[in-house]
Amino acid sequence: LGMEGLTLYGGISQIDIYQDGTAYNDDSTEKTVGAKYSVGSFTLGYQWSEDDNGRATTATKYTNDGYGITFAVNDDLSIGYNHYESEQTSTTNVTESASSIQLAYTMGGATISIAEANGDNIGYSTAAGNDLDATTIAVSLAF
Repeated sequence: LGMEGLTLYGGISQIDIYQDGTAYNDDSTEKTVGAKYSVGSFTLGYQWSEDDNGRATTATKYTNDGYGITFAVNDDLSIGYNHYESEQTSTTNVTESASSIQLAYTMGGATISIAEANGDNIGYSTAAGNDLDATTIAVSLAF
């Protein structure tokens, strides 16, 4: 496309499934497209995908959207944000989502990172116990 820093991708697949008319009434198909663009200290990304599992009942299709942005403050410090949503087509049609913000600092062979994440309707369940929050702190050393 003539745009330095731009990456586009996509893919499709189909898996033949024995169709018994009760549990399965179609083949399993997946589609995805995405883009990543890097300019200066910023990297932006987006991906869409759809998975139709061929099932006749229960959860039959998932439509997913995700995006993220990272910023390299300098050679040692970077920050990022990601958001993901997945809509399940079934008898209840539940959408789960997750977001996180990350910070990473590298000094020589050591990296310290922290991530704050939250998720809603995890496991495609609207029960209050399926809304989760987490903080992760990690230290890694390279020898």
